[in-house]
Amino acid sequence: MAHSVSHFMDSPVLIYDDHNNLLTKTTVTGYGRTEMYIEVQKGATDIKPKTRLQLLIIHSSGVSELSGLLQSVRQGIYEISIYRERQREGRASNRRTIDAFAVISDMQADPTSTELQTPIPIVIRNISATGVMVRLEDKRLELGTILQIELSIGGKEIILFGEVIREQIIDEIIIQYGCQLHFLD
Repeated sequence: MAHSVSHFMDSPVLIYDDHNNLLTKTTVTGYGRTEMYIEVQKGATDIKPKTRLQLLIIHSSGVSELSGLLQSVRQGIYEISIYRERQREGRASNRRTIDAFAVISDMQADPTSTELQTPIPIVIRNISATGVMVRLEDKRLELGTILQIELSIGGKEIILFGEVIREQIIDEIIIQYGCQLHFLD
C-alpha cells in the first residue's frame, strides 16, 4: 500500500546510493504532497544534485522503500523528489546495511513479558521494509520472542518491534537474529 508523503514528516530516513552504500541517516523535515518530494536539513552535504538515491523511511505505519533524486539544495535544505515505492513481501525485500548501535529495552516470549532491568546492547546489521537483522553477544533468544528495539537515526529516537523468526550462529559468542517488523498502525 502506497503511503502519502505526509506520513513521512519527522520520520527517520536512511539514504543509500544505487550500489546499496549508506550515504546518510537523517530525518524528513518537510514534504510536498502534490509534487511528491521530501526535504531533509542535514546529512546530505556530500551528495551531488541529480544523484539517484534509494530511501528507506521508517514511519508509524511501517517502512517504505522509495527511489528518489536529489533535486536541489537551498539554504541548508535538501529536496529529494520521490518517484517510486517498492512493495515487496517477505524475503524479496532489499536489505540495507545500517550497522547501528541500539538496545533491546523489553522483550516478550510466549504470554509472559520479561521486563529488562538493564537494556541489552545490540547492533542492527541491516534493515529492510519487512525486518531487521540484529547481532548480540552472549545472549540467546527464542524464536517467536517479540523485541522492543530502541535506536537513534538522524537524531530521531525510534522504537521498533520485531519478532525473532531466524537465528544465525556466527561463533560461540556472537549470534544474529532475523526479526520480522511489527507496527502498531
